[in-house]
Amino acid sequence: EKIGRYNAKIRGANIFPSVNLGFNQSGSRQNLSAFGFADSFLGGQASDSSSSSVISFENKTFGLGLNYQWELDIWGRLLNERIAARKDYEAVKYDLSYLGFSLLVRSAILFYQGVEALEQSTLSKESYASLVEIRDLVKDRYEKGLRSSLDYRLAETSVSTAILEMENRKNQLVSINHQLETLAGEYPTGTLLKQKKLPTNLPSIPKSIPATIVERRPDIRSLILKVESNVSRVSQAKRNLLPGISLTGSLGTSSQDFDQLLDKDYGIWNLGVNVTAPIFNGKRLRSAVKVQEAAFEISRQDLVKGLLKAFSEVEQLMYFDQSLKVQINAMRSGVEQSKDAYNLSKERYDKGVTTLESVLSSQRQYNTIKSQYLQLQRQSIENRLLLILALGGDFSYINEGS
Repeated sequence: EKIGRYNAKIRGANIFPSVNLGFNQSGSRQNLSAFGFADSFLGGQASDSSSSSVISFENKTFGLGLNYQWELDIWGRLLNERIAARKDYEAVKYDLSYLGFSLLVRSAILFYQGVEALEQSTLSKESYASLVEIRDLVKDRYEKGLRSSLDYRLAETSVSTAILEMENRKNQLVSINHQLETLAGEYPTGTLLKQKKLPTNLPSIPKSIPATIVERRPDIRSLILKVESNVSRVSQAKRNLLPGISLTGSLGTSSQDFDQLLDKDYGIWNLGVNVTAPIFNGKRLRSAVKVQEAAFEISRQDLVKGLLKAFSEVEQLMYFDQSLKVQINAMRSGVEQSKDAYNLSKERYDKGVTTLESVLSSQRQYNTIKSQYLQLQRQSIENRLLLILALGGDFSYINEGS
């Protein structure tokens, strides 16, 4: 941003006069032969009295003055350059703003991924505890001769699998914690998230969103400014074909004695007007116009593509939001039903009505459905955050106005 701001100042400063303070000192020495003339006639002093003696003249001059140059912007060429530089700087600011906004949203997405990983880890621990309970029950009955070794081995295998799942979930949680702690500028201990839950109630989205909302997106506003900047640059390039008028001048003093530099009696000044008109430059200026026109066309196409992409993102994310609501409602019912089925299978196994395979299968099904339910909850939050990014901010004001 600093580079863009100072570049804008540099390129926009050409519209103002350029004034410089200058000091100069010069010295010279000339050698002349007397050719037999008297020293008094030549006004110098000879090194000897011979006719071939050399007479030396020394001269020193000091100068102090202000020099200025000002191009009269009668065609608006410099003004267009200034406008283009300013819009380029504003475009850079919007690009940085969008980058910061995007990083904020991505960080929030990572945070909720961590919350999901924490809940998944908790779920894997609960599953492990449940399978250990089943294993201990089967082991006790196996030792009493009431169950076969097949049931006992199946129960032990399920416990071992649960340990692997629990460690995998723990590793995922630690990895995300490290990333979050690094983003927060803290030492990565892997213990940032503690007891967290995914939110279940999200703000409602309006059924219709005005198209003007896309103008809030910093990246779209940056593309608009780039088009406007190239319009000014095309105008500048065309005005380079016209004559230019500049005022030049200086004001100061000049003296052979340094002590007399500030004496107004030794003042000097000059004023000039320069008029230049391009006649022949190998079509350089006309080619520059074509280049700027091509740059304008590219920026215009980038704006159109950016707008289409923005609208596409909003439409797609709003569609996904509705789809995720349907999936979450269906999965919520599936979680309740699979939990009841798991509890019922344990009761029936305890009564000897069903097999251990049925119990383990219902337990895996419940664990899988609960895990998918957590994933859908996190995806819904992530989709909502991406929608906020696509809209260039929240949509609370739309709800208020509707």
